[in-house]
Amino acid sequence: MFRQKALDVIYQSITEQGILASSEQRDNYARIWSRDSMMTGITGILIKDEMIINGLEKSIITLAKHQAENGQIPSNVFDEKASYGTHAGRTDATIWWVIATCEYLRYSQNDILKEALKDKIYKALSCLKTWEFNQRGLLYSPLGGNWADEYITSGYVLYDNILRYWALKNTAEVYEDNQLATQAKATKKLIENNFRKNNIHETKYHETAYHKASEKPYFWASLNPNGYDERFDLAGNALAILLGFELDMEAFIIFLENLNKEFHHWMLPVFYPVIFPTDPDWKLLENNYSYHFKNKPYHFHNGGSWPIYLGWLCLALKERGFHEVPLKILKQYEQLLEQKGSSFKEYYSTDQLLPSGTDQLCFSASGYLLMTI
Repeated sequence: MFRQKALDVIYQSITEQGILASSEQRDNYARIWSRDSMMTGITGILIKDEMIINGLEKSIITLAKHQAENGQIPSNVFDEKASYGTHAGRTDATIWWVIATCEYLRYSQNDILKEALKDKIYKALSCLKTWEFNQRGLLYSPLGGNWADEYITSGYVLYDNILRYWALKNTAEVYEDNQLATQAKATKKLIENNFRKNNIHETKYHETAYHKASEKPYFWASLNPNGYDERFDLAGNALAILLGFELDMEAFIIFLENLNKEFHHWMLPVFYPVIFPTDPDWKLLENNYSYHFKNKPYHFHNGGSWPIYLGWLCLALKERGFHEVPLKILKQYEQLLEQKGSSFKEYYSTDQLLPSGTDQLCFSASGYLLMTI
């Protein structure tokens, strides 16, 4: 029942230009967003849905047409106008485009498009290289520089660097590029070496900060010159697990179970712990918004639960042989869809499990589909 409703949400968002973030005309969601359309398109590939895959191809071409001179892919395109970000540029838009374009090229075996897009893909990767700023191998993102555009993570962000590894790996495979394959392996090693406590006897990006950081059962969220943000980034960790990064999975599962006990449900927060007005980090939150303030405690990026990233988490855990937690998450989400109406809202508040944000969102519909794979 919910599967068809999820598919319908996506089908209704497919246009001649590509896949909209939502069919609902609200704020700026009725646009071709790079990260939204690319994740939805990858989901279409995973479930072999040709209508969604066709929408992905249109999205890829629309975004490629508006590639900036430096190789950057737009955050979104609307009515032939491209946006690369408002308060800050979006690093993950470019990376998701490379990832999904390569996934599509591998699936479709479209050699004409593969050749036509090669220069654009390599130009995008070149742009990412410049965003290292120090030529040391990790991507540096500004505050508000990715999907969590009203949140506080910045610097060497786990999520963005995991995505970059995926982009390098995919491009290396599609274009049989050994140099990129080597770079991908080096990037993976850098992340594993710098975003968790380990016994790797290699120089750290920031030796002082690394030795002061606490051991966690997950990869830390980000690193800045002033130290680590040790909070839990569900999206970054889900993608790391999906892509085979080395992590103590038993300890990670126990951490998820403890989150379940703390929140009393399986709609786990996308960032944890939650930031409150009395916390120092609140000052980074309170003015960082475009339309209205959404990051109240337990809401939006500030501890809200996003089905899209729970979907990636479920897929990742199952890939690693852990099926119990994904089943609990799926059952929890289906229960909420039944209780609150299966409209695929953007996120749920984690204190009261209230559906919030934009309705008919491809992100959430894709999240549900990813949970069922």
